[in-house]
Amino acid sequence: MHPEDANDAAGPALPAGWQPFEDTGTGPVDPWAEGGAGLPDDHLPLDHEDPTPSAVIMAAQSAPPPPDEPPTAPITVAPLPADPAAPDVTTVLPTTVPPAAAPPAPGTGSNPSPQLQHSSGAWPVVQPPTGSGAWPVVQPQHDSGAWPAAQPPPPQHGSGAWPVVRPQHGSGAWPVVQPHGTGAHPSVSGVPGYPPQVPSWPVVAPPPRRRWGRLIVLLAVLLVVACLAAGGAAVLVFPWLRDRVTGGGPAPEGSVPSPGFGASLADRQAWIKDRIGAALVAQQKALLSGDEQGYLAVVDPAAEVKVRDGLRRQFRSLRAMQVAAWTEEPTHPLPAPDGQVWITELRSTPCFVTPICSSAPARAATRWRIADGRALLREWAPVQVQPSPHPWQVAELVAVAGPRTVVATTPEHEDRLARLLTEAEKAAKVADRLARPGKLPPRYVVYHAGDGAWGTWFSWKPGRHVSGGAVRVGPDRWEIVLNERDSGPSTAGGVLRHELAHAASLAGLGDDDDDELWWLQEGLAEYAGLNGRPVKDYLRLTDIRRLMKQWDGDVESALPPRDAPAWQVVARYGVSGLTVRYLADRFGEAKLVDFFHRVVHDGKAVTEVAPQVFGVAWAALERDCAAFIRRTAA
Repeated sequence: MHPEDANDAAGPALPAGWQPFEDTGTGPVDPWAEGGAGLPDDHLPLDHEDPTPSAVIMAAQSAPPPPDEPPTAPITVAPLPADPAAPDVTTVLPTTVPPAAAPPAPGTGSNPSPQLQHSSGAWPVVQPPTGSGAWPVVQPQHDSGAWPAAQPPPPQHGSGAWPVVRPQHGSGAWPVVQPHGTGAHPSVSGVPGYPPQVPSWPVVAPPPRRRWGRLIVLLAVLLVVACLAAGGAAVLVFPWLRDRVTGGGPAPEGSVPSPGFGASLADRQAWIKDRIGAALVAQQKALLSGDEQGYLAVVDPAAEVKVRDGLRRQFRSLRAMQVAAWTEEPTHPLPAPDGQVWITELRSTPCFVTPICSSAPARAATRWRIADGRALLREWAPVQVQPSPHPWQVAELVAVAGPRTVVATTPEHEDRLARLLTEAEKAAKVADRLARPGKLPPRYVVYHAGDGAWGTWFSWKPGRHVSGGAVRVGPDRWEIVLNERDSGPSTAGGVLRHELAHAASLAGLGDDDDDELWWLQEGLAEYAGLNGRPVKDYLRLTDIRRLMKQWDGDVESALPPRDAPAWQVVARYGVSGLTVRYLADRFGEAKLVDFFHRVVHDGKAVTEVAPQVFGVAWAALERDCAAFIRRTAA
C-alpha cells in the first residue's frame, strides 16, 4: 500500500537498482505462512517517491514458531517350581487301622516306635533317649474324648509347618515334629485298648529361648539410620526433593503435590510446571498493580544482571502502554543437562487499555531453579524468531492511547506521539468499517520505529524504503509498524489507513490466508488508503497506464512474482485498488465488505458470491471493472 493524502504528487523516478519483493511482494506480514524470506531493501517509496510495493504493507513471511514415562509395570513374580517330594498339607491320613501292636515288655514301660512308611523305604526305628522314660502317649484330641472311627485327626498346619504334638509327660518339653526326609506323614499305629493314634517324632531338647526384644530394637535403629542416610542422598541427587523434606518453606500453594522419592519424570515435570506457574501468577499480579519490585521478585539472586535489567525494561514498557491484562503460559519443562535447572519457553500475551484481546504470544526462552518449593528465574531471553521479539520485550517505550488505538515509540521520538495518535484515531474509524461483524479488534497497536529499531522488532527485515507494515502476531491479531523516515504529516495518514485496514479486515482469519486472494486483500487496503478521494489523484495511475499496454483485463492478480519489475508491482496494486473502488462505488461499501468476508474468510469462490451479494455474474462484473480501470488510466 502506498499512503495517500490530498496533496500527494507522483514523485521522482524509481531509484536505480530497485529490486522487487523477494518472497511475496506486498501484503500483510504473516509469520505463520510457509516460506520466509524477508523483502529486499528497495520497496514502495512514499508520496515524494514513485509508487513502490513497500509503501503499503510488508509481506515477509517466516516459518511458524515451534509449538506447547509410562507408568512402571508391576514386577511379575514367577511361582516357585513344585517339589515332587514335598509333603502335601492337604493329604488325609490313612483311614485303614493297622493291626494292634504287641503289649509292652514287662518292666520297660515303653511303647515301641512304629515302623514309619516312607516313599524311599521304611522309617528308622528310634529308641527313646536313655533315662527319659517311655515315649509319651498321645491323648485323643476330639470333643467326644475318643478318636473318630477309622479317621485320625489331620495335621495342625496353620503356619504350613509339620504338626506339633502337645507334651504328655512331666518333662514339660515340646516334642517337636521333625521330618526325616520328605514324604507323607508316618503311618498310624496304636496300643491295645486305645483307638489308633498319630505317633509323634522322638523327643528333642527345646530350642534356646531367643531374645527377640533386643533383636527387634537393634533392627529398628539400623533401619532408621539407613532411611536417614538414603533420604539425604536423595536430596543431593534430586534437588527438587528438598521441598518434600523441608516441608516446602514459604512456597505458594499449588494444585500439584510435591513428588516423593523415586517419582517419575512426568510427575516431576508436572510439579515443576506448577511451581513455575505459581511464580508467573505472582508476577502477573505485580505487573497489573504496578509493583515493579514484586515483578522482579521471581528473578533468582544468582541470575546475571541482564536478566533483571531485561525484565525491568519489559515491565516499564508494558506499563507505559497501559497493559490491562496479561497471560503467560510455560511450555512443558525439561531438565537441563546439569540437572539443577529446568528449561521452558514462556508465551506471553498483553492486552492494552482493555482487558479483552486476541492472543499474541511473545516468546521468551527461560531457565528456572527450584529452591524450597519456589521457582526462581535463572535465565531469560526473548526468542529471535518472527513475530518475536515484540517491541516491549526489547526496547524501552513511551506510549499514548486513544479510544481505538495505542501508539508507542522509543523516548527519542516521544515528541511525535501526539500527532501520530491523532492520525491513528482517524485511520481507525475507516478500518472499523471494514472489520467482520464480531471480529472488531478491541485496540489497534501501532509502533513507531526509529532507525535503530526498524527491521529488528518482530524479527522483520523489511528494507529501508518500506514505509510500514502489518505484522501478524497471532492467529487473529495484527500489529502495525511505521518507519520513522516516512511517518511525517503528509504520509503517516495514508500508511495508517492502509495498514489498519489489514488489521481490521483480516482479524479472525486464522491460518486460512490465501495468496490467490492477494488482489482482494490489497485492493481493500488501497480502497481504505484512498478514503473517498477522487481516483484521478491516485498516484499509481502512471504505472497503471504502462501496464494497460499488455494487460489482458484479468483483475484477479495473484501475489506478484519475486522477479517482477517494481513498476509492475505498483501497477498491480493500482489495478486491485481500482477494482475494489469500482465495486464500492457501484454497490456500496456495505455490500463490498460482505463480499470480501464471504470470499476471504468463508473461502467461497467469487463466482459463487458475486451473484449472491451483487446480483451480477462475476464474469460480467469483471469485464465492467476492467473497462472502468482502462477509462481511469486513460
